[in-house]
Amino acid sequence: MKRAIDPMNEVSVTIGASQALYLSLQTLIKPGDEVILFEPFFDLYQNQIKLAGGTPVYVPLTFVPYDKSPNAISGGEWVLEGHNLEKAITSKTRAIVLNSPHNPTGKIFTRSEMESIASALTNLANPDCVVLSDEVYKYIVHSPPRKEETTNGEAHDVSGESELCEGHIHFAALPGMWDRTITISSAGKTFSATGWQVGWCIGPKKLISPIHQLLPYVQFCASTVIQEALARTLPRADKPFEGHASYYDYLKDKYTRKRDMLVNALKAAGFAVPDYEQTPGGGFFIFARIGTDIKNAIPSDRVNAPNPVAPGGVARQDWALCQWMAEEKGLLCIPSSPFFSK
Repeated sequence: MKRAIDPMNEVSVTIGASQALYLSLQTLIKPGDEVILFEPFFDLYQNQIKLAGGTPVYVPLTFVPYDKSPNAISGGEWVLEGHNLEKAITSKTRAIVLNSPHNPTGKIFTRSEMESIASALTNLANPDCVVLSDEVYKYIVHSPPRKEETTNGEAHDVSGESELCEGHIHFAALPGMWDRTITISSAGKTFSATGWQVGWCIGPKKLISPIHQLLPYVQFCASTVIQEALARTLPRADKPFEGHASYYDYLKDKYTRKRDMLVNALKAAGFAVPDYEQTPGGGFFIFARIGTDIKNAIPSDRVNAPNPVAPGGVARQDWALCQWMAEEKGLLCIPSSPFFSK
């Protein structure tokens, strides 16, 4: 974040990033407060907000397909339109949840999009409104965004850009945002060890201190053994690994190869997927669109059939496809409907 961090007052070690988010919301939100989510969203966010007594407010990301011709089904990009965020901010807005790289789309929020969030926070929201920046996928930016340019052709300000994660911007490092951001991350995604359950919050003392006070009453502390293991792992990750300059370079290369293999398989099967030559991407998700041939292959009696575990109690097309593939083809996919409010 290009600043010195006080480990005693500006860091809280938690049991995974999920607990970091839970504690952040519990210390910030009071009944009636509103929390903005960019939709689609990681489904955990919505219910953690409700557990804290807050009200989720959904700001849709706009899907822009590559092929805009009638009846075409193509890949595309998800875009934050600033006016949608501005309309959603009220006197009750207490927090904005930002997740980049984004679950489930793989979107990397651009600098201009982050600057629009910072502008809305500064000019429209109450002074106590905070951004919760979930950055658990920051080391898995497999398709970094191109450098944005200003209207006069000059390079943009590079403040906020991570020195370790090409293509990633720390929201807290943008001008004026440190005091209004809790940055959340964990070891689980970076080291493919989600069972380790070690995460952390980083932010100003005024935001981290309440988390320190609440944490012992939720789960006393993260495992000492796993914290020690992670403390030993982090410095080693900066060193050469498996023929790469560092473990992080190895991780990016591994996920890039996995991404390309899965993209090719999905395209061959009839899905529409992002083109990572033109669309930045990160994390380990490919948000694929159902093509016509696949849609026609789903047994008609499965679509819109009653299903008590599906959102709304009905198996919509995405749910029907994933259930059919699991039961009949032995392939596990995640339906998209749980990532939307309706």
